Amino acid sequence: MTRLGGHGLDHVFHRARSDFFEVTRSWTDETGPDDAGAAAVVQLADPTGERPGRWLNAVGRTDRLARLLTTVVPDGDVVAATVTRGTGALAGETLAGWGLVPDATWDRMVTEIAPRVDAGAPTVEVLELDRHTDEIVDLLARANPGTRSGAQGPRARLARWYGVRVAPTSPGARAGALVAVGSATATATGSVHLGSIGTDPAHRGQGLGSALTARMMADGVAERGLVTLGLYDDNTPARRVYERLGFVLAHEVETWRRG
Repeated sequence: MTRLGGHGLDHVFHRARSDFFEVTRSWTDETGPDDAGAAAVVQLADPTGERPGRWLNAVGRTDRLARLLTTVVPDGDVVAATVTRGTGALAGETLAGWGLVPDATWDRMVTEIAPRVDAGAPTVEVLELDRHTDEIVDLLARANPGTRSGAQGPRARLARWYGVRVAPTSPGARAGALVAVGSATATATGSVHLGSIGTDPAHRGQGLGSALTARMMADGVAERGLVTLGLYDDNTPARRVYERLGFVLAHEVETWRRG
């Protein structure tokens, strides 16, 4: 892979986080391009105004990152901080000082390789958000109720939405209900971030989520060359699908949010 070797402020996770946010400040202890353990923090703001406040995104070796966080002075209320997993055990006092408490642990995955899309795979269509919002919202409520993303609001309109429908029951019949959905957002830094991925529980185990993700990956790699996504670290079934399609782990993180 050619774009995944950066450290410090050039870490792929920093570049990928501009999917929805813009960088307003940054801090690093990096000593040079070969400093693989470099700590780096960027302060992010939501340009749409949908999520007010400041967000901190932090990478690097945990001990160095904990020290660097003590030097960070945000220019507004910190809504959340996403840090390398294990940093909170060393920097809990700093994070708590911003009013944050532990929230979740995530894995960030990336790929530069488009998967092979099988000829016999389920049909994946590009959805029109204005026409299909209600369907997407209803499906995500069943399929992925814990997602922090969704099909409503300005952020949703930045994405391209994909879906899979129930196969027609007879030749020439129209496909039925939406049973799998996902979104792909092109970022300003030249990547595509996948999110809001879900399959109706009644239709799992049929390869729908795999076909959906493969199509979004193929389009994203063709258009931008780099595709990213995040998942809860205990979501083993989804991890198996993503790894089979070619995603690799880029960063293990923990998120702290305002209590």
